[in-house]
This record gives sequence, C-alpha cells and structure tokens, in this order.
Amino acid sequence: MSRHEGRGKQSAIALTALLLATVTTVAAHETKTVGDLRLTIGWGDEPAFSGFRNAVEVDVADAAGRPVSDLGGALSVEVAFGDERKGLSLLPARGQPGKFRAWLVPTRPGTYAFHITGSARGLTIDTTSTCSQQTFACVMDVSEIQFPVRDPSAGQLADRISRELPRAEGAMAAAASARRLAVVAIAGALLALAAAVGLAVRKGRAGA
Repeated sequence: MSRHEGRGKQSAIALTALLLATVTTVAAHETKTVGDLRLTIGWGDEPAFSGFRNAVEVDVADAAGRPVSDLGGALSVEVAFGDERKGLSLLPARGQPGKFRAWLVPTRPGTYAFHITGSARGLTIDTTSTCSQQTFACVMDVSEIQFPVRDPSAGQLADRISRELPRAEGAMAAAASARRLAVVAIAGALLALAAAVGLAVRKGRAGA
C-alpha cells in the first residue's frame, strides 16, 4: 500500500466518523414546522444527565434553513416532568444566530417534555416535543457514568431524607412523650414522698 493510499483511507475514516457524529447530533433533536419556520428542539448537551446544568435549546430557521435571529416576538418553554411544570424564557445564545436557550438543571432522570409557545415573524408558536428515541434524549441517571463508586445524587438523597423524616419525627415525638411521662412520674413520686414525710411528722408530734 502506498503512502497516498494510506492517507486516503485515513481521510475516508475521519470523514465517516464526522458524518456519523453529525447524524447522531441531528437525531438528538426534533424539528417542528410552523408556517415557513423550522424549530429544532432538544437539550443543549446530550446525553443529558440528572444533577448537571443543561439547557432547553431551540434553533429557529426559515424554510431555506437560514438561522432566524430576529423573531419580532419572544419564545418561552414550559418544561414538564410528570405532574411538575416550570416556565422559562428562551433567550438568544450569544454568537450563535437563530439559537435560543433556557438554562435548567434536571434533577431527576426520566421523561421530559418541552412546550414551546410565543410568536415569531408574525406566527403563533405553540408546539410540544417529548423526549424519546425518535426526538431528543431523555435524562439519564448520572450514576450510569460514575466510576469506580456510584454515589447517590442530590435528588436521591432528598428522596431518602423525605422517606426517613417522618420516622425521625415519630421517634422524636415518642421520646418527647416519654420525657413528659417521666416528669409526671417524678412529680408524683415527689408528692407522694412529701405526703409521707408530712404524715410521719404529724404522727411524731401526736406521739409526743
């Protein structure tokens, strides 16, 4: 094999790797069409892990694929996780035309949905994208990449505390009740002792 052939194969391998990386990145977002605009929705960093800062990311482009920076309006996102909801403003990303972000720290792994609303170029925007294998990545538990030891996340610790807190409060209440009973018992004993001493004194006086 000649030196030129070797270089050609290396270039082909590098180009293939770059194309695969590009396809993976594109597949990690979902594109919605609203009028003559295309909104590409997903996480700013994928894969997304619980407990790490990330961002809801929306790329706005026209029908020709050109970035649209001047919306002539504003966009916001409502992030949904189970029954929880959080509204955030989508702000322009500095130095990246057509890209809008809302910073967020997803604290639990699982399924997230982004409801994008607002207006752009006179169009009303109202669309939802939910994470899946066909759209954008769902949030993974950070323990999946921890090594050599998997430490509990802040969310897992909070869940444990929530589970154990009622037990601790019950134990404290029981201890407080026991202390009150002990004080009552001691007071009763002291009263009984005082009564016995008083009776003994009276009997002594009567005998004298």
